[in-house]
Amino acid sequence: MNQTVPSAHIHPGRNSVFDRAFFRWLKAYSADWFATAALGLFVVIIVGSVFANAFAPHDPFQQNLLMRLKPPVGFEGGLWRYPFGTDLLGRDILSRVMYGGRWSLGIGFAVVLIGGAVGTIVGLLTGYFGGRIDAAVMRYIDFQTSIPYFLLALTIMAAIGPGVRNLVIVLSIGSWPLFARFARSIMLSLKSQAFIEAARVGGAKEMTIMVRHAFPNILSPLTTLSTLELSRIILSEAGLSYLGMGVQPPNPAWGLMVSEAHDYVATANWAVTIPGLFILLTVLSINICANRLRRSTDPLQRGRA
Repeated sequence: MNQTVPSAHIHPGRNSVFDRAFFRWLKAYSADWFATAALGLFVVIIVGSVFANAFAPHDPFQQNLLMRLKPPVGFEGGLWRYPFGTDLLGRDILSRVMYGGRWSLGIGFAVVLIGGAVGTIVGLLTGYFGGRIDAAVMRYIDFQTSIPYFLLALTIMAAIGPGVRNLVIVLSIGSWPLFARFARSIMLSLKSQAFIEAARVGGAKEMTIMVRHAFPNILSPLTTLSTLELSRIILSEAGLSYLGMGVQPPNPAWGLMVSEAHDYVATANWAVTIPGLFILLTVLSINICANRLRRSTDPLQRGRA
């Protein structure tokens, strides 16, 4: 009896080619043990933050004044019940760091997603069509980028007020010009390429050319840029929360935790250094991963030490 061949088997090589390319990239990435360790550390931080409900030993908001300013385990007076010690209100620092990662990483990913989407769309459109709109957008981007990023965010936050929603909006406003300039520069080099000209001669619409032909060619470098921008956003969020313009108490955030404990840096330095150390490790691991990702995807850098 004749049987119908499933449609998934019509192109047997398509998925296998993608799988081989992915595994080649994964093998090249894992060859750098330093970048692999950084990626593992970043994954651990993300998992610990996302699943803080399951892993955190205490309620991050629970106060116990009898246990205030207890040092971490290994120091005199430290308790295994509070491995990273407690803050000035007796709250467990480990639990607050894990829950604080939700705010710091969540805001970072949200800003990169919003700013990256807006900037990429604007860059593709202005780079492809050019003209007066392109010139006007580029002059505005030049004006905005001439203002220090953190100063611009701090000024706007002081005008509209603190809060997580306002913080995401302000950081996205400061982030999208970087993606727009990047996408535009690649679009300018792509639109004169032969495959773009062939698609245009073949009758493809402008939106189809940008989505199906141009965008896939900027996806790889755009991923590297997004990774680098994530580390900058995390630092900006921590700085604004430290100044009282970001996440508001009693919600834990790494920058806010440093701000709450900075008066006790001489007597209870762990309350400052531990959240600051998590900021350092997160940003450092992201930058290492971004650098390795760039060398893995850039043909000019591939194979260099």
